[in-house]
Amino acid sequence: MKTAQDEEYATIRSSVGSVTEKNIDDLTKIADEVTRLTSEITGTGLNVSPNPIYLTVYKRDILYDLTLIDLPGITRNALPGQAENIHQQILDLINKYIKPPTAIVLHVIPASVDFTTSESMKLAKLFDPSCQRQLIAASKIDKYDKGISEKLQGRGSGSMDLQLGCVAVLNRNQDEIDRNISFSEMKQREKQFFITHKEAFEPLPDEFKGSEQLVRRLATIQQERIRSTFPDIIKKLKNQLAKNKAQLKKIPPSVNTEAECWTNFQSMINAYRESIHDNVKGEYDQVASMEVTELPITCTDVDAASNDNIDSDAQDDECEEEESLAEENDEDHIAYHIYQLQRKFQNECRQSFPDFFSSKYHKIVLREIDRTAGVSLPNFPSYQIIVGLFRKELQKLPHCCHALVKQMHEYMSQCLLQLFEQAFNNDYPRLKERLKEIITKRLDDVQEVLMERVNGILDMEKRVFTLNHYYMDTEQVQRKGQKEK
Repeated sequence: MKTAQDEEYATIRSSVGSVTEKNIDDLTKIADEVTRLTSEITGTGLNVSPNPIYLTVYKRDILYDLTLIDLPGITRNALPGQAENIHQQILDLINKYIKPPTAIVLHVIPASVDFTTSESMKLAKLFDPSCQRQLIAASKIDKYDKGISEKLQGRGSGSMDLQLGCVAVLNRNQDEIDRNISFSEMKQREKQFFITHKEAFEPLPDEFKGSEQLVRRLATIQQERIRSTFPDIIKKLKNQLAKNKAQLKKIPPSVNTEAECWTNFQSMINAYRESIHDNVKGEYDQVASMEVTELPITCTDVDAASNDNIDSDAQDDECEEEESLAEENDEDHIAYHIYQLQRKFQNECRQSFPDFFSSKYHKIVLREIDRTAGVSLPNFPSYQIIVGLFRKELQKLPHCCHALVKQMHEYMSQCLLQLFEQAFNNDYPRLKERLKEIITKRLDDVQEVLMERVNGILDMEKRVFTLNHYYMDTEQVQRKGQKEK
């Protein structure tokens, strides 16, 4: 409700569908418009909806601007056309609006009813146990009972001791509504009612009587609330404004031409290339390298401290933590990890072959010589023996080689994508995702090419040959001896 300077009118709009605001020049048509919008939102039945209707009334005789939220009455039993859980729907809707600590709850309770039995009071006490932001509008005051003056002041049976108090008001009955009795006339009737029933209301202070006192009290409460909450609202707005400005600064400049796009692309690629180059050459970040170099010293100190009866389990846990920290810090050390993969491949390759000079393998060779008896002259082992033994051992090599290629691919994919995330910011997400796809595809292509080359080398190794020079050296010595004779 707001004060009108000239003509009295109202505006109304819905929060769903068409949100166009409609002017109402005849204030007697407000109820019809509210009913129409309610039907549009909830349907033709008697259901409720959390979507509000915004109504603003401009009147000349309004002394204070007020903002109120009219909530539906609590329905305990569903009527025909209503949802079965209509009671819970209304409770949820009421709780939504009375839960905020800045909300003031105005209970409209008939004066003849025990205030303590009101279900709205029960709901409000869940969020306001001390009753600091609740007040009661005691309606139908013409139906009052004995002791009404004490009851409105929060004393006696059926009363509620509220910090904001109670105000008694005289409502229009159905006959007066049908006869369209104006609110100004009802105010006069209300004043006359309190004068007529002087014996019941004379002990009651004026601030507890009449709709004008209710409006004045609501306006005062609203002003006090605004004063108390306004500084906090300003503070939150400033914080939000600062956050928005910080986010605005992070937004990259727009790329409007192909040249600008290419410039940004080249700068990002150069940063990425330098990052890879530094990690291949061993030029790691100084902080990370310091942490790694200090790790062995820490473990050594723990080993030395074990001589002083320090618990061995604590030592092991500390060393494991240090080792895990080292692994986390050197994931992007490309040269180091490639070297470690090479050493691992070398060890696996050696372990896959037997000891050719052992007695066990000597027996295998003799067995193969026996199997080829009759194929060649005595004391001249068949060439096929060497080929068979060689190719049998060669079959163990592809597994190690293929595993090395896969491990290299997995590590390089992980490392390069990690460096990619570090080097590329999120200013241009579409360009970043496209480059990421290109890097991933390139790594897959390189893996395929490398696997083909490894297979080609393995195929070449199937041909039996030797680079051992001892046989030719012995032959040269024998020939030289024969010439001297």
